Amino acid sequence: MTRTATLAYTGKASGAPSELQGFINFRAGLGQRELKGGEPVAVLRIGVTECYHVLLLDERPSLADIDRELAKIEAGLGATTRNELEKLLRECATIT
Repeated sequence: MTRTATLAYTGKASGAPSELQGFINFRAGLGQRELKGGEPVAVLRIGVTECYHVLLLDERPSLADIDRELAKIEAGLGATTRNELEKLLRECATIT
């Protein structure tokens, strides 16, 4: 059964609520990155669980990349979340 991923947080890594910081740090660690705090992130809540999936937006993932990542955990983007992420990704692409 595919669960819907919805936005739990978008903004700078350092501005995320404390309960999401561990998820953000874990994701950065998987990529062997040390975050400075100003990196743009999106945190997706998976279904109605307390499970989160972190997107490091400065890595400029495409929606197709995000879809593939979520498919691995049997989740997918809802229409509203997809539209919001599309806007965020466009904004990140314009930042130099």
